[in-house]
Amino acid sequence: MFFIFFICSGTTNGYNTIHHIYGLLFLILSSLHDMVLFLFLRNPPFYPMTDINDKLKTAWLRQLNEEWKTANFLYFTNSMRPPNFELAYSGTTLGRWKGGCRRCLSISVALINRHAWEYVQEVLYHEMAHQYVEEVLGIYEELPHGETFRRVCQEKGIDSTATGNIQAWVENRSNRFAVNSGNQQMLDKVHKLLALAQSPNEHEAQTAMAKAHELLLRHNLTILDTQAKRNYIHKQVGKVGRRDPAKSTISAILCKYFFVEAIWTFGYDQHRNQSGRVLEIYGTPENVEMAEYVYHYLQNVTELLWREYKKKNTISRNRHRRTFIYGILEGFYHKLEGRESENISKKLVWKGDPRLKEFYYQRNPRRIRTFSRYSRTCQDTYNSGVSQGKKLIIHKGVREGGSKKIKYLN
Repeated sequence: MFFIFFICSGTTNGYNTIHHIYGLLFLILSSLHDMVLFLFLRNPPFYPMTDINDKLKTAWLRQLNEEWKTANFLYFTNSMRPPNFELAYSGTTLGRWKGGCRRCLSISVALINRHAWEYVQEVLYHEMAHQYVEEVLGIYEELPHGETFRRVCQEKGIDSTATGNIQAWVENRSNRFAVNSGNQQMLDKVHKLLALAQSPNEHEAQTAMAKAHELLLRHNLTILDTQAKRNYIHKQVGKVGRRDPAKSTISAILCKYFFVEAIWTFGYDQHRNQSGRVLEIYGTPENVEMAEYVYHYLQNVTELLWREYKKKNTISRNRHRRTFIYGILEGFYHKLEGRESENISKKLVWKGDPRLKEFYYQRNPRRIRTFSRYSRTCQDTYNSGVSQGKKLIIHKGVREGGSKKIKYLN
């Protein structure tokens, strides 16, 4: 609150009296302005998003229903009945489960419109856990986020904190998913080595990249040996779309050589109303950050190499594009595979992280293994791609403006 102390001295002059009145009004208006500004900044108002048409909102409700059915199958063994879905026009509240006769599950329009769909999924699963506790377990006497609710979230890998204020939860989630200072120093060393990998001398470049990967390997082995507590996260990377053999090969490279687990899960682009597949990566924050960088790097550099190959061989069409890119990734995969013998000779053997697998299986209790069919359209093009892949070197990621965000190769 703002307090105004005003002392008016007695006057005999009408002019002075009016002067004091104007002064008093000015102080009152100034204080009211400060108070309104303070309240505005503390609790910014939310205006209904009139630019979102009804057709898109209907699509969002339909997608929420589909997400609910998938999660009911994956996490709750189809034990629940579909609720009524509602879009909430709240600028602060993430979502809400209203039980009893209403049976309504609401998700904030602001959350859907301003944040990635995986955030919406997290909030939906959180509200479904409330529904499960009430309708399946029949527990009413506990607090909403009581012991049973927290146990259900723990067992099923659901974020029990996905509640309350939107901005507060998003910031809290970002902090939990961020790389800590110690691990950030390790990543900075890796990126410095990758900077050396840009050397025109091929031997020096290959050596720098090998040292960068060895540093990552030693870091993960050390943490695994000390049984230190690890913070595991999950993140969807890339655009929602079709899964193809090239993307599948990239995910295989990440899982085998970059200390993460990955799965092609259902994704949704809420602004384009497009459903498809998206790669979801699991691991520690530093490993997920590195894997995400490698994913984008490989996607972009293969396109650049294809354009160079087209120009060099005066190719006008993209008929053999997928064959060439697939060849690059196959060559790069076998290149990393060949380095394993060097690491074994140094007694650096990675057998996986059991706790990461436990976290991954918890989040994906019903996994289905699928395979992408692929046929080469031209053996010579494929062989050229493999040759390029065996020489491929991952270069340094550039951080934008001193921030923690990495700028990817375009």
